[in-house]
Amino acid sequence: MYEGEETGYQDNENGNKESPKQKQRKTRRTPSVQKVNDPGVRAPASYFTLCITGQIVSATFPLGPDKDYIFCRYELVAGPDWQLASGPQHGITQMATIKSGHFNDKIVFNMPIEVSYKSTSPFGWPQIIVSVYGQNGLGSESLLGYARVHTPVFGSRRQDEPTSSLSETPILMPKCPNMIADITSWLLRRQPELKDPKILLDNTQCKGLSMESYGTLEFQLNTVMRGARKLGYNWHA
Repeated sequence: MYEGEETGYQDNENGNKESPKQKQRKTRRTPSVQKVNDPGVRAPASYFTLCITGQIVSATFPLGPDKDYIFCRYELVAGPDWQLASGPQHGITQMATIKSGHFNDKIVFNMPIEVSYKSTSPFGWPQIIVSVYGQNGLGSESLLGYARVHTPVFGSRRQDEPTSSLSETPILMPKCPNMIADITSWLLRRQPELKDPKILLDNTQCKGLSMESYGTLEFQLNTVMRGARKLGYNWHA
């Protein structure tokens, strides 16, 4: 009995013993590898960022006798390679009017826009599409037109340009396709609307649309792009 216990203890002791080769493997140090998370090592760029800032400044639009106020709904639209990083992608302005002034005065909004995108390709560069609506004294709303604008590619302005660089885009109003629809629109006091305003961004989808320019929308937009050269995109204004 004692011998069995002694021999069992000896077996366990012998089993826990390590050979010199095993000790040498444990004490051998692995070569130091510099991790990518190290502050001194820069990871390869996988995307570039685009920061868009600016505002919808104003609109020049004769309201007419049946409209008292005007407001805009805007949305930023980009290609499939673009991902929204921060900021609101769509918004709505306050209601403004020029009833107390001249019919051709500017309707001021000063609606700020500030978003950031990240992408791996410049295809599908961000655009802004705006739907302009009017409201009468009874509170009923009706569409007045659409506008779209590309965000700047080469930043805000050149050095030889004035400090305030504004861009104007026409407000396009859809027209009725036939006389019956035109009479119906006049009786209901409602302008024809597009089911999806984004088709205006694709020339292949907006073929056959009848639209007329009626007023202008004024933008002030600036862009800052970072990391494009690391991906091989190097263009100049």
